[in-house]
Amino acid sequence: MGRHDVPRAFDEIAPAYDATREPLEGETLDRIAAALRKEAVASVLEVGIGTGRIAGPLTERGFVVTGIDASLGMIARARAKGLERLVRGSADRLPVADGAVDAALFVHVLHLLDDPLAALQEAVRVGRRGAFALLRPPRPDGESGAESPDEARRIVYRILRAQGHAVGDGVGGPPRRERALLARWPPHSLEIVLDRTATRPLADSLEAIAQRAHRPLLRIPAEDVRRAVEAARAEVGDRRITYRSRLALARWTEAELTGAAADSFGP
Repeated sequence: MGRHDVPRAFDEIAPAYDATREPLEGETLDRIAAALRKEAVASVLEVGIGTGRIAGPLTERGFVVTGIDASLGMIARARAKGLERLVRGSADRLPVADGAVDAALFVHVLHLLDDPLAALQEAVRVGRRGAFALLRPPRPDGESGAESPDEARRIVYRILRAQGHAVGDGVGGPPRRERALLARWPPHSLEIVLDRTATRPLADSLEAIAQRAHRPLLRIPAEDVRRAVEAARAEVGDRRITYRSRLALARWTEAELTGAAADSFGP
């Protein structure tokens, strides 16, 4: 998808977005808040605020949060939750003055961008304490990652490929890109805010996929997605998966990004 297609896709996804994403637990949000306060952050510009799933809880924890997003549909959902400090804009050209906030924050956004380095450089321009991002950290040494929260999507995408649709393997796309980003532009610090083992029925994940609330599925007719999900339900039955869920809050300052090159960051 090009840069103009992504906002349109999120406009379409917006009505089902919250229902198809697992919310962060209060303990994880508390750790994010504590990590920000440790760096003297009180005001935040959330870049890619989406429906306000993070901005709302941070506001409740005493932060002054301004949100920016390229999708009017997502902004409308955030506004419906009572968030008022909202503006439409692009991550690589923030409509904010130098040093206007304590920090800029990305929550699973950088992997979506054509030029994540430009977004990080803009973030350190506007954030006095730097740029922060919630993302998946590298796997611990020796962890195989045999079971993945993407397992249900992997099965559906395999069925869709058998139907003749051009989709990927459905596994690890965003986490792979986030880990590649950390390797390409190492942050000043990386603090783990979630590390737990989770078990859930695959059928629960299939319910979310059925709503086509993932961008690759928007290119596929709804009826084909429905058939693929039904076939996947028959295949997985009552199977459950256990996987390790880890999130980290990365921080970049101007020092890490000065002179950085944007090349060689792959898909």
